[in-house]
Amino acid sequence: MTNDKSTLLKISVLFLATQLVLILELAKSGQSSYARSVIATTFCWTLYTFLEARYGFYMNTYVRGIVILSLLGDSFFGSYLDFYQTSFTFDKMLHVFGSYSFSLFAYILAVQLLRHPLSSPFKFIFILSLGLSIGAFYEIIEFLTDTISHPTPISQPSLLDTDLDLMGDLIGAMIAAIHGTYRTFMNQNF
Repeated sequence: MTNDKSTLLKISVLFLATQLVLILELAKSGQSSYARSVIATTFCWTLYTFLEARYGFYMNTYVRGIVILSLLGDSFFGSYLDFYQTSFTFDKMLHVFGSYSFSLFAYILAVQLLRHPLSSPFKFIFILSLGLSIGAFYEIIEFLTDTISHPTPISQPSLLDTDLDLMGDLIGAMIAAIHGTYRTFMNQNF
């Protein structure tokens, strides 16, 4: 958990308030598929925050901040300002940044479960693998959502979009692997 519980509380309340306003605005403007997406990400982050507090997980404040920036980038810029439809590069850049942030997030959680130091080469491969796995899982979820619920607009308009998203995930995971290999995010040498 973040060292200062009041910081965790402030960050969580600010994030929730922002997301709730965005959900209401998206629903009011008729963007129900975007509103559902923001509800899902808000629920997942809130659930993680609860589990973190309940089970005493540690999350580096920097990593918490970049994950929240990724989520807000998706909800505010992507959904509310509709950059997903009006900008070809926004989604690709968010994939790079999101993969970077979620790779470090998953790494910090995973090493807490492993409870022993990792060598630098293994740490690099581990972070890279986590980032690529999360990116591939996200693309599968987008495909299933498009196939089952037929949202408007669709998440994956073409195979080119999927391929570019996966390349963005690779770039973000690679940056995270380099950063995570040469920086300590926890008190232990993980």
